[in-house]
Amino acid sequence: MATTSFDQGPSHLSRGQACFSCRRRKMKCDGVHPICGQCKRARRDEDCEYTHGQKRARAEMLQESISQVESRIYQLEHPHLNHQPGLALQQPYQGRSSGRSASPRPINTAPWAAAEEPPNDVVQKVVDLFLSYSSEFGFFLNSSRFRQSALLRQPIGHQARPTPALLWAVYLCGLRLSKQPQLIAQEPMFLSRALATVANGLSVVHPQKVMHNLQAEILLAYYFFASGRFLEGKYHAASAVSLGLSSNLHMIRSANAPSSVLPPPQDAIEEGERIHACWVVMILDKAWAVVLSENPHLDHQQQNLVVDTPWPLEMDDYQQGRLSRTALYSNTLHKFINGVPTSDVGTSTIAMFSKASVLWQRADRLARDWKPDMPRDQSSAFQNSFAALDGLVDNFHAALIPPNHIPHPTPTMTRALIVAHSIAHTATIKLQGIPPLRAEPRARQKRLGAATAVLNIIVSIPLQHFAFINPVMGTVWLASCQVLLEEICTLRTQRSSNWQGEETGLVSLLTRTLGVLSSFTGTCPLLNYQISRIQEACAGM
Repeated sequence: MATTSFDQGPSHLSRGQACFSCRRRKMKCDGVHPICGQCKRARRDEDCEYTHGQKRARAEMLQESISQVESRIYQLEHPHLNHQPGLALQQPYQGRSSGRSASPRPINTAPWAAAEEPPNDVVQKVVDLFLSYSSEFGFFLNSSRFRQSALLRQPIGHQARPTPALLWAVYLCGLRLSKQPQLIAQEPMFLSRALATVANGLSVVHPQKVMHNLQAEILLAYYFFASGRFLEGKYHAASAVSLGLSSNLHMIRSANAPSSVLPPPQDAIEEGERIHACWVVMILDKAWAVVLSENPHLDHQQQNLVVDTPWPLEMDDYQQGRLSRTALYSNTLHKFINGVPTSDVGTSTIAMFSKASVLWQRADRLARDWKPDMPRDQSSAFQNSFAALDGLVDNFHAALIPPNHIPHPTPTMTRALIVAHSIAHTATIKLQGIPPLRAEPRARQKRLGAATAVLNIIVSIPLQHFAFINPVMGTVWLASCQVLLEEICTLRTQRSSNWQGEETGLVSLLTRTLGVLSSFTGTCPLLNYQISRIQEACAGM
């Protein structure tokens, strides 16, 4: 029977006929249009692009832009080195024809397409939806102040309101949370506006343009990561890291007295926002590096990249004056990594989330650094690094406050602690899963204990806190379920004296976990994909 071009591609593609994604990943492409078999199997439909003649793939332009931003980050991390003149970073969503930038993509026709903003009732709806789960998108601004200014009856661009870039990014994320078809239909238009305004966000006249553009970049990074559009997410994450570094957010209240970049904060709340911004960028950089199996942009193992900014307090604590007006800080992150006690202990939920993200990334990096043929000196250094990090993770576990033990918890605080506990346990799974340890009984039990703890958290916490959750949790749940499935397989193979009882307990926990995870399907494409992988793996349990 004859087949169409959608069914199969040519057996031998001529040079340049493979899609850009397969060429970049050095994989054999079947040339099927519109989505090749490799990209469809990997669920990378949005990355599958065919280029012809002089046309460049959008992903290729994004990758080039990411490389430029990463070069800028390297310059900021190493100011003592001689660098080429500063890079001019182009907006990657614009074309390159005739040497001029193309106009932003046309806005979809909508009931309010000709207006500057959606109607007031829509604005209030999406802002309130967003603020209910803003922490899951890396929102570091004071929610009450933001809401008050966002809902002012002033035109977009007015200096009393947030910058257009931030407003459109918030509207975009709030839209995703609405789950209402009539609002979701506007998503392409909102995304187009957000991208167009963030590209020019630092050129507007606004007293908060730096912090607001940083916040918009973070929101867009989370939006794209949650959508499974990793290349675009990496671009905006790299831009956020670069802007945070160039603004010296890692040197707030530094005892080393760096030169000031931003104007002095107007009050304790604004200073708290900047402190939160430092650690939100850190979480974004570290946690998503693990999800993507890549190295973070910020390499804090280097002594020249110092973070003096104190650990963040809860946002309400700044309003109540709980940050000393005169205290100075130094080497906040290095002291934590090296287990050095400090007066700034960092016990807030956002501080715990920050610490857990750092430990998770370091465990992931160490696990990926292991090689079976390492020379003896490298092997010895690896063992020392492993022992130090394993002890640090254990100590962190012991100091973590259980989610149900915090006084006067808010949903935001509860979710932050749940994610912190979960990714800290996943750091243990990473460490104890390094190949030489996998068969050792102690490592096996420690790995199983960590995975069981992660899943027990999700099945025991009331779901009203979780209409939306940080998308990194999909990676966490997947790792934990894989550990339990491996243990079930081992029990069935070894058939120890109590293997059936142990197996029954693990199967029961997995079954309850699958029931809870099903409630997260539909929240975002990335979680949908990862939950489907868990369901497929457990199907033959």
